[in-house]
Amino acid sequence: MFQEIWEDIRYQIRTGNIWTRVIVLCVIVFLIVNLLKSYFTFTNGGIPSEEYRSILEKISISSYWWNNIKFPWVWLTHIFVHEGFFHLLWNMIFLYWVSQIVDDLIGKNHSVYIFFEGAIVGGLFFLLSTMLLPWYSSSFSNIAFGASAAVTALLFAAATIAPDYNIRLLIIGNISLKYVALAILLLDLLFAFQNSNSGGHFAHIGGAFMGWLYIYLLRSGVKMNFLQNFSFEPKPKPKKTIVRRMPPREIPKQKIEILEEDELDRILDKIKSKGIQSLSASEKEFLDRKSK
Repeated sequence: MFQEIWEDIRYQIRTGNIWTRVIVLCVIVFLIVNLLKSYFTFTNGGIPSEEYRSILEKISISSYWWNNIKFPWVWLTHIFVHEGFFHLLWNMIFLYWVSQIVDDLIGKNHSVYIFFEGAIVGGLFFLLSTMLLPWYSSSFSNIAFGASAAVTALLFAAATIAPDYNIRLLIIGNISLKYVALAILLLDLLFAFQNSNSGGHFAHIGGAFMGWLYIYLLRSGVKMNFLQNFSFEPKPKPKKTIVRRMPPREIPKQKIEILEEDELDRILDKIKSKGIQSLSASEKEFLDRKSK
């Protein structure tokens, strides 16, 4: 059973698009993180140990600037880290949903740029919140992780491109993208200045800002694709040149005889004009063969 599951995962990673791979990677990291949390909690009397916290700090954005410089990969790895099940679930549902909309509207390359750049700007807004809000203590490292800022960037990009794009939500029914984006922004603004995941709400606002800014500048002719050296579209496979070896064509016997007669006449003319000593070895051999 486990081998079949592993083969299915490998198949999805190998054949799926960039979003399928991101979702699979997020799920794998979620499982690993929670296995580590269970271990370090069980071995520490029911409380996650400092070792577990240390691991998270090496893959998450930290309120300590030096940590983010010391471990520069955190600007990307934090996207794939989720600790709570519903945090993962809603992020992956929204990612699957809005990524397809942005892909259809402006292409996969742009949507991938928005996703990763939105995550980075969201991380910067989180750091800004830790400096501005009084309840963030400078003596304690706060961390941020998850794909929420990146997904919010995609949502606001889609709402900026096509604000009247209709989607169907459970219970609510048909609703324009602009109202979904506005509702999420208002909720983040409402809770950003409460001591309840304030940094996370600031990160969402940063992602929303990046999604809007990317489309605004794109319309103005300015591209903000910092990852422009990377292409996320599948590269076409090079065409194979097939060389077929054809069997040698058979020359009709009658034609061979005509060619040999012409060659014999040429050699005889050469003997007449220059003498037999002027013949080459191959010409002498040909003459001997024809005289037999």
